[in-house]
Amino acid sequence: MISPFFTALIVIYFIHDQFEFSSISRVSFWIIPIFTLYQFFHTITWTGTNLSIVVLLALFATAVGYYQAIHTKIRLEETSSTFFRDTNDKEVPIYKKVVTAQGGRNYLYGWLIVLAVQILLEVIYLHESLTPLKIWDVFFEEVLADLFSFTRFVGSKHTSWIVWALTSFTSLSYTLWIAKLSPMARRKLFNRDKYVRISAENTDTKKANRK
Repeated sequence: MISPFFTALIVIYFIHDQFEFSSISRVSFWIIPIFTLYQFFHTITWTGTNLSIVVLLALFATAVGYYQAIHTKIRLEETSSTFFRDTNDKEVPIYKKVVTAQGGRNYLYGWLIVLAVQILLEVIYLHESLTPLKIWDVFFEEVLADLFSFTRFVGSKHTSWIVWALTSFTSLSYTLWIAKLSPMARRKLFNRDKYVRISAENTDTKKANRK
C-alpha cells in the first residue's frame, strides 16, 4: 500500500503535469484506445439495452473529447542535443522538431466529468457501494493510469465491458479530435511527419550518357 505522503506527491504531480507541455507520440495517444477497445469488444454481450448504453457513452465521449481537445494547446518545439562545426569552426546546433501538447485545467475538468460518470456507472450498473473509500480508489487508480499507461494492462480492477467502453471511447475521442483540430498533431499521430527528399536525375544528362 502506498503511503499517504507518496500518494499526495503522485496526485500533485498529476495535476502539475496537465499544465506542462509534453510530447505527442503515437504510442501514448493510440495504445490506450486500442487496448481498451479490444477489452470492450472482448467482454461485451450484445443486447438491445447494452447497444443503447454504448450509443449514449459514445455520444458522451465525443462531447467530452471535443471539449478537452479545443482547449488543448499544441505547439512545435525545436530542441537540440547535437551540433556540427561549420567552415569557421563554429558550433551549429542540429534541431529536432517535437510536437507538444498542454491539456490545462479544461482537460482536468473533462477528466473529472468522466471520472464522475465512471463512478455512477459502477454504482448503478455494477451495484458497487458508493463510499468515500470507493471514490478515492477509483480516483487514484485513474490518476495512476493517466500517468503510467502500463497500469491499465497489469493493475486494473475493471472487468466490466461498460467501464472499458467509457475508457476506450473517451480516450479515442480525445485522440481523434486532437488530430482533427491540429494539423501538426494530425501529422504526428498518423505518421505523416516524415519528409523524404528525392533528387531526380537530369533527363538531358541521361540522354547524353546514352550517346
